[in-house]
Amino acid sequence: MEDEGSIGIGAMIVFIALILVAAVASTIIIKTAEELQQNAENTSSDTRQQISGKVSITDVYVKDTDNPMNFDHSGGGGTGIAGVGEDCGPGTGADCRTDVSTFEVIARIGSGSLNVQQGDITYYITCGVTYSQLDGPGVPTEVLGKTVATVDSELVSATEMDGTAIADGTEITAGTSFRFEIDLNPTNVDVEGGVNEDIEDEDFATSTPVGCDAEAGVGQTLNLRVVVDGGGETLAELKIQSLMPGTSVM
Repeated sequence: MEDEGSIGIGAMIVFIALILVAAVASTIIIKTAEELQQNAENTSSDTRQQISGKVSITDVYVKDTDNPMNFDHSGGGGTGIAGVGEDCGPGTGADCRTDVSTFEVIARIGSGSLNVQQGDITYYITCGVTYSQLDGPGVPTEVLGKTVATVDSELVSATEMDGTAIADGTEITAGTSFRFEIDLNPTNVDVEGGVNEDIEDEDFATSTPVGCDAEAGVGQTLNLRVVVDGGGETLAELKIQSLMPGTSVM
């Protein structure tokens, strides 16, 4: 009888152990299934947002040019400019348009996109700002060899293709083409003694964000990112091959 009792207790222990193992295993399986379901739902939600709010970039071209530094900082070779540092200040008689100041963007709301409104779209331009130090007006610049990544961003002011402004809050329906301008912000925001020809640490220490207008010369590349609030994003490289207005940079 003692042997039979021992066997019964052993069998019960094994049975209880099996139940515990099964309970732990089922808990892990249920938890894993819930996590997979949650991840799938999150992925589905993100995908729906990307599809339901998407802007396609049709073309980007040069609209206007300028010389933001009074010398050819970018080395792009504007008309009459020999190279980096050549004086392009007042009275030199040189054509001082060395950089793009304004781009015109032709865009389109992606198919299937819903409830994309004027005021929901933002553009971001990124560039590498190269430091420079000018010894004085008309004296060739010494490039200091330091480059800092900069983001130039604004809310998109969309217009119809004929130039009619689209009111804030108005939905831009799927398949609709529209246009907007990108006005590059100043790279040099710290004015030293009225010269304003150096790019250095002091420019990044001011309350005014540093822009990309001095880094938009011929041969340079800017990165464009267009984002819909609560929706998708579109990336494009802007390769500047010419300063001629109307030239595509895509």
